[in-house]
Amino acid sequence: MSHASAFDFSSPATGVLFQDKPVTYLSPWIAKSHAAAQEDGRRFAVLTPGTAAISLPLSMLLSEPGCQWLATSADGTFYDGFTGRVHTWNGEVFEPLDELAEDFLLTPRTPGGLLHVRAETMHPASLGTRIGDFTAQLFTELTGHPPVGWGRAEPVSEPWDTAAITAHCYDRAPETSVLAAVGQPRVGTAAAAIAVVTVERSAAGVHESVELLAESADPLDPDQLDAFAARMHRSHARTAVLGHAVGFSNLARPARFTGMSVPACAFFGSETLRDYGAQQALAAAGPRARLIGVPPVESLAVNYAQEPAPGGKHPLEAWAELTGKLSGQLPG
Repeated sequence: MSHASAFDFSSPATGVLFQDKPVTYLSPWIAKSHAAAQEDGRRFAVLTPGTAAISLPLSMLLSEPGCQWLATSADGTFYDGFTGRVHTWNGEVFEPLDELAEDFLLTPRTPGGLLHVRAETMHPASLGTRIGDFTAQLFTELTGHPPVGWGRAEPVSEPWDTAAITAHCYDRAPETSVLAAVGQPRVGTAAAAIAVVTVERSAAGVHESVELLAESADPLDPDQLDAFAARMHRSHARTAVLGHAVGFSNLARPARFTGMSVPACAFFGSETLRDYGAQQALAAAGPRARLIGVPPVESLAVNYAQEPAPGGKHPLEAWAELTGKLSGQLPG
């Protein structure tokens, strides 16, 4: 089946969209073009100016296998917006070269700070399951308010309603549902918090995972991190990690090197500790860890120093090592 009209340019192997705007969102048109590329078995590429940025929902879509975000520098060079690797068009696909674009290494003009959270929970596969309450707890903890809207594309089209979200995911099952959710800004900031919610059905139940960004010039203080971990315990999170990052503009990712968010707080729920053991996990996590709750429903929370002591492990390394121990494998 041909979907040539879904793209600005295409080859038998690749469908390409041009987006000449300061910030590109996951619009309904981009979502349809991506679906058309998938149906045709083509790669899907979005081209933006090197000065542009992309929203979290679009960033997650273009991070999937078979997708590319290519930025263009003033001299016409194509480079990967996530990695900076230069690409060339061979007539069929964009091929990577063994070099980085100079534009990618430039310091962003407006380096804004943000909180970056990844969290997940598992619901029972029952008619009483409510999808979205867990996401709402995350928004409430980080912004003071529940989400205000949701949708499958941007801008979101529906007011926040967990009953409607649950019905939508139920109707799509066993297919995975991927939704955008927006909330209010944190106090003292301007950018509305945004998240991508992924809902998957498995033999174990219904998995709700959330990736959320909220503007914050500074990292959270220890009391705020403790409150976040306590909220995750009450919300029955399986795992969660909260970090601080810089380099974004109004929560949109620029085609520049921004580094990674550094873990400030990691949370492991009682389900995650079941096989390893709560006391053993506490010992493995080190002196900055603590248990929350009472047996048999205990969770582990770890606050990481943002300035590691000389010779100490970087928070990313320490978090990855602990996650690997508790899951029996290295984190993906």
